[in-house]
Amino acid sequence: MNPPTARTIHPSGAASSPSSSSSGSSTCCSSSSSLGPRPTSSSLSGANLFRIDMHTHIMPSSLPDLTSFTPPGMDYQWPSFQPVPSTQPPEIDMFVGSTFFRRVEPNCYDPAVRISEMDAAGVDVQVLSTVPVLFCYDAPVAPALVLARALNDHLAEVCRSNPERFVGLGTVPLQSVEDAVVELRRVVLELGMKGVQIGTSVGEMMLDDERLGPFWNECEVLGCAVFVHPLGYALPKENASRWGRYWGSWLVGMPCETALAMHAVMSSGLLVRHPRLRICFAHGGGAFPALLGRIQKGFDCRPDLVAGKACGVTPTEHFEGRFGEKQTGEGQIWIDSLMHDPDLLEFVLKKMGPGGASRILLGSDYPFPLGEVPIAGKMLLEDERVRLFMSWEERAGVLAKNAIRFLNLGRSFEERFEMRLRDADAAFSDTSSLPSSLKRGSDGPWEGWGHGNDVVKGIPAGSQGVRIAGSDWGESVLGTSL
Repeated sequence: MNPPTARTIHPSGAASSPSSSSSGSSTCCSSSSSLGPRPTSSSLSGANLFRIDMHTHIMPSSLPDLTSFTPPGMDYQWPSFQPVPSTQPPEIDMFVGSTFFRRVEPNCYDPAVRISEMDAAGVDVQVLSTVPVLFCYDAPVAPALVLARALNDHLAEVCRSNPERFVGLGTVPLQSVEDAVVELRRVVLELGMKGVQIGTSVGEMMLDDERLGPFWNECEVLGCAVFVHPLGYALPKENASRWGRYWGSWLVGMPCETALAMHAVMSSGLLVRHPRLRICFAHGGGAFPALLGRIQKGFDCRPDLVAGKACGVTPTEHFEGRFGEKQTGEGQIWIDSLMHDPDLLEFVLKKMGPGGASRILLGSDYPFPLGEVPIAGKMLLEDERVRLFMSWEERAGVLAKNAIRFLNLGRSFEERFEMRLRDADAAFSDTSSLPSSLKRGSDGPWEGWGHGNDVVKGIPAGSQGVRIAGSDWGESVLGTSL
């Protein structure tokens, strides 16, 4: 049975079959869509806040033939793509060697289709990263580098053609740290990407492995962000009877992989040795938040096994972002919002401590069916339970502002964020048509759009505006009075 495919959506928000989606042309979007969906006077609501989706995947429509680069006598199972001629627009079957992996729709490779669906869902910007099965960390180095460069060149071209809609994260062949560092420099300095996506492990190397030290050093020097994604597809190879049934490698294996990677990062002193690293873990940090109490207990009761390399910083302090000079929640560990469960989100926020919401980034896993599709941020915007523990300031941060900080996107993105805050503020002045979760006062006294360490003061009605001041943003006046 083929895995479920990604879905196409229309402005109504309804899912449809691939045949009713927009054409498979790779032509860039029209100028009217270049800045993303803009709210209309009849539709303004919290759903019209600026949205940057940190966790999305893209691939080219074809891959280079790597067999000529593979060492003689080595039969490596390279990924390959095969168009499905019976589908319109054409879908693509992904194979690893001769084994079928999954079928994808045009929204996985065609920027025009993606932009159409982003507009329909109200997503302004997607942060693009490759499909993790294309990491090929177990491949010979020379062809793996060819593949990584091809993927990076494709992704960079998509971003160059649509700079207001897409931001890129590169990929590097970490099985050769020396080559990975060279490609990382090219990705950031020549292709203009804001960071890289890596796996939770590299063959037998975990992320705390000393051999990866030069890579982490270069990430600090370049100031680039790191997005860590699990490799669930590899688990059935290790033990098919354990991971091959009931989609277990995806539903249980991936969260466990992420938890193990976070455990290694926090227990090894990696973040203490590299204090300028910014690392975001996919899927809400996987199983790690639920295991934090157990891991902390192990740190305390068996320091000989857990704490020897931790440089005196506990897992709880790392996750809460409070150690050394960092006592304010501005930690190095970030996670995306892909949790599918408001109760889990509330629990994770408690575990992250004061200011923890400033280190959660909107992530949907678009365009895959296990993600928050078709509408990224739907739970934050529409679930009534979320308003009981998250203010609109915090939700606005998760939807976009935190990604601007994490990726260092700069003033142009900050201005777009602020512009949409002005639109949202105007909408809040007339709440007669809004659901109860969006009405002013539903979160308690309105305190402006503050987030994290930014200092925001509500200005009484009739005043000139809302001033946001903070080290991340400088100072700016936003919109009309509250």
